[in-house]
Amino acid sequence: MDTSIHRTAIVILIVILLGGCTWKQQQEPAHPESVQPVLPGEYFITHHLMTDQGMIRTSFAEQHIYLSESLGLWMDYLVQKKDQPSFDQQVDVLHTQFLLNHDLLSWQIESQQKSKVNALVDDLRVVAALQKADQLWQKSAYQTTAKEIAQALKDNNMFKGILTDYYDASTKQTSHTITLSYMDPKAIKELVSLQIFTKQTMINQLAILKNAPRQKGFFPKSYDIAKKAYSFDQEINLIDQLYTALHAEHAQVDTSEIMKWLKTNFQEEGKLYGRYELNSLKPAVTYESPSVYALVILYALNQGELDFAKDVYHRMKELQIQDPLKPYYGGYMNEKETHSFDNLLPLIAERELLNESVIQ
Repeated sequence: MDTSIHRTAIVILIVILLGGCTWKQQQEPAHPESVQPVLPGEYFITHHLMTDQGMIRTSFAEQHIYLSESLGLWMDYLVQKKDQPSFDQQVDVLHTQFLLNHDLLSWQIESQQKSKVNALVDDLRVVAALQKADQLWQKSAYQTTAKEIAQALKDNNMFKGILTDYYDASTKQTSHTITLSYMDPKAIKELVSLQIFTKQTMINQLAILKNAPRQKGFFPKSYDIAKKAYSFDQEINLIDQLYTALHAEHAQVDTSEIMKWLKTNFQEEGKLYGRYELNSLKPAVTYESPSVYALVILYALNQGELDFAKDVYHRMKELQIQDPLKPYYGGYMNEKETHSFDNLLPLIAERELLNESVIQ
């Protein structure tokens, strides 16, 4: 058989097989409105990172590590996709694998051992996803779980009335620091709707974002609650800055200087790097990050910068393996390595672009 014909036949077969998964759902859908095509990134995650138990491993390392970060991001994606059966599977993973006795999530599971430490950002993300799911599918169990986690955050994960980075159940110690990129106003507002926080408590949290000093438009990395002091890193980690900028916008904080800087750099370089020196604003590294591009897309969508979001999307997709004949089709790979975060965030960004009809 001619090589080109053989190659075409294989590609067609893969497309049929991928479509077959969706076609089967279309025959007997539990929720007809939720049937959507499987994106390449989703295919990669379910075929290469997800275990038979529905847990997403962090990398291809022989020793599997599972993060509450991956769980929350995947739950967020499934809500956006309106895939309730898969979402319910992750709720089961949440209950059976990640929840600790005091209703906070273990931030990491390694060698089947749960860390006794949580990560505020991940717990808030899961609460927000459960609340979105409850609004979408009206299943009270989602809100019940969200409320239990939210109450545990209030009981254990606060210092002087402010949410902090983590709580260590083994030592019963709470962090005295809050990383600004962890402070998600949308998720914190859900704690109010769950009647765990008062509006004043929420206002106290958001004041950390609103009162943050800026250097060249960029935010501090963290705030020491005991010392009442903000701290800047000497390098700008764009993932931290983009999360903070996105959260700040939701708290009605102006971040236009950051958006202007991003657009200018991207237009001049055709790319963005993972880190920049704070003093010179020159790249501190040579690598690009699919997660950075994903967050730029989400930030640009929030700002109504649709053309910029689309341009960044096309650059992000250049980092993805798009050939169906390649072993890791759909993955964002660094040679033979990958990380769940660098696949989940781009997938969320792509789904949001589709949902907003920015791409088709």
